[in-house]
Amino acid sequence: MNLTIKHVEIILVLLFLSAIALRLYLKRKNLRIEKVIIFEYSKKYTEKISEIVSKHSKIFKILGIIAIISAPIMMLIGVYYIINSLIFFKPSVALVLPSVSSFKYPGPIISVPFWIWIIAIFIIVFSHESMHALIAGSEGVKTRKYGLLYFLVVPIGAFVDIDEKRMRKIELKKRIKILAAGSLGNVLTFLLFFVVLITLSRILNQVIEFKGVWFNATAPDSPAEKVGLKGIITKIDNTTINSVYDLQNFLKNTKPNTTVLIETTEGKYKLTLAEKNNASYVGIVGVKDHIVYKGSNVPVAEYIITTIGHLFAVLQWIAFLSLGVAIANMLPIAPLDGGLIVREILKEKFGKKGEKLSNLISSVFLILLLFSLFLSSLTLREVF
Repeated sequence: MNLTIKHVEIILVLLFLSAIALRLYLKRKNLRIEKVIIFEYSKKYTEKISEIVSKHSKIFKILGIIAIISAPIMMLIGVYYIINSLIFFKPSVALVLPSVSSFKYPGPIISVPFWIWIIAIFIIVFSHESMHALIAGSEGVKTRKYGLLYFLVVPIGAFVDIDEKRMRKIELKKRIKILAAGSLGNVLTFLLFFVVLITLSRILNQVIEFKGVWFNATAPDSPAEKVGLKGIITKIDNTTINSVYDLQNFLKNTKPNTTVLIETTEGKYKLTLAEKNNASYVGIVGVKDHIVYKGSNVPVAEYIITTIGHLFAVLQWIAFLSLGVAIANMLPIAPLDGGLIVREILKEKFGKKGEKLSNLISSVFLILLLFSLFLSSLTLREVF
């Protein structure tokens, strides 16, 4: 069954990418290709940016001020995480890449399901680039081109081509606002989806509740098998078990060889906990939360639980990847916006010497970042 599901997922991904490839072929006159990156221009979106700016210019000027204030804060946070990972040998930096059919990348790479990655990255890049264009427009710098961005045939968001000549002529403060705008767009995306997550959680808490731990079998020669454990686990000794987390927490804080009384919907079972991997062990297989509609014992359908789980996974990845991108983008490493901000400030103060100094700072932090990724790779291999 699992093999079939994997094959279906691979086929769906290939069909999706084929459809994108066909679309790009049909729109080839509006494309610009640079190695593996494809730019799809859109006159409609460019005009829309100008229209939004003209209607809400004051709002984007205020957001520009917020961007210039938040930029150094995010830069300091990013630098702190890199240095902290180097000093304390902690994996605090990692790449996030899409995977298909449960494929796992080695080293400091977080594997994210393809569909979740596509949705999250598209929204993140779209909000990032759009905010650059909107705040640039509010500062008198026009967007020359705007459109969709692809890595080969994989859609990864949007791109903005602002008037660089005009950008170089405006004062330093305005240039920094425009450069810092992208990370602000990501922070706003994080806040939006974080609020959505909290709101949905509160709504669900009014509708459903966790009422124990369900399992589909007992392991051979385990404490659970020896006593014929069955039913939904609701209590162990005097501890209420509402979820898998509660069960894990109880076992974590209870020593092996302890005799406990487990209460289920089928009765009470007295057993002695075994030891496995230096932890207490009951011996149940296929464990999951037993979720019911609030105020009743009616279980929530499996497809509803699965849908809710996927929805929360997408929202969480969008929220926290947005925040991660916002901070990473403010690192003083060119061509990241943080590196460009440092370059603009130093060039303004020290001229050509300032540009050389910014290149040195960029190189140093790039080395530190790569070294942090290397350390994360070693640490992750030890942990997993």
